[in-house]
Amino acid sequence: MSPLLRFRGSLSRPFFYYGRALSHSSYKAAEPSPTFIHPTAAVHPNALIGQGVSIGPFCTVGPSVKIGNGCKLYPGSHISGDTELGVSCTLMTGAVIGDDLPGRTLVGCNNIIGHYAVVGVKCQDLKYKTGDLCYLDIGDNNEIREHSSIHRSSTSSDRTVIGNNNLIMGSCHIAHDCKIGNSNIFANNTLIAGHVVVEDYAHTAGATVIHQFCHVGSFSFVGGGSVVWKSFLTLQTLIYISCSS
Repeated sequence: MSPLLRFRGSLSRPFFYYGRALSHSSYKAAEPSPTFIHPTAAVHPNALIGQGVSIGPFCTVGPSVKIGNGCKLYPGSHISGDTELGVSCTLMTGAVIGDDLPGRTLVGCNNIIGHYAVVGVKCQDLKYKTGDLCYLDIGDNNEIREHSSIHRSSTSSDRTVIGNNNLIMGSCHIAHDCKIGNSNIFANNTLIAGHVVVEDYAHTAGATVIHQFCHVGSFSFVGGGSVVWKSFLTLQTLIYISCSS
């Protein structure tokens, strides 16, 4: 696999030291504002909440959740399961992060999770066995727009990985065990099936479908409405619409 897609070491290291209040290292704010939790939010007392966090009305935060400094949860967003949010993440209204199932969802710093996006929940794969530890790791500076879905891995021996600086537009789907690199752009309704590898700086136009186990090279471009059923190389352009009569 390309070195660009190797699992970033930063994802395997903790983003902050967990104490009574979480501190951060690389993302520094001058003076963190006070943490605010709306009276209607349901925040478990065992959750670890950083400094300057804002939790809006009707949010829920589970007992194993860790929220880094400066995060903002808009009304009606939800975090559950063993889930960690890095510094300065934003959850828009209706966003759902994590799942009360074995495994973990790890989200880096400065990510935006859009309205009603669902991230880090159980995969849609029949090989998943109840009780398996399944994982999703997301890097930094990603924007995941409204109604998108990103699922955990299907087995304990694998993980779904999203790198850094990706733009995942509205209603996209990234399935179990995918490996997504850095600085990719997935236009609206891009559907990426299980075990797909997308390297760096790739661009899919709207309504692209990528079949499971395909490998999309760096700097590739896929035209709108295309169906990708085999791997293709770095710097390759695919403009193909699969039709059936």
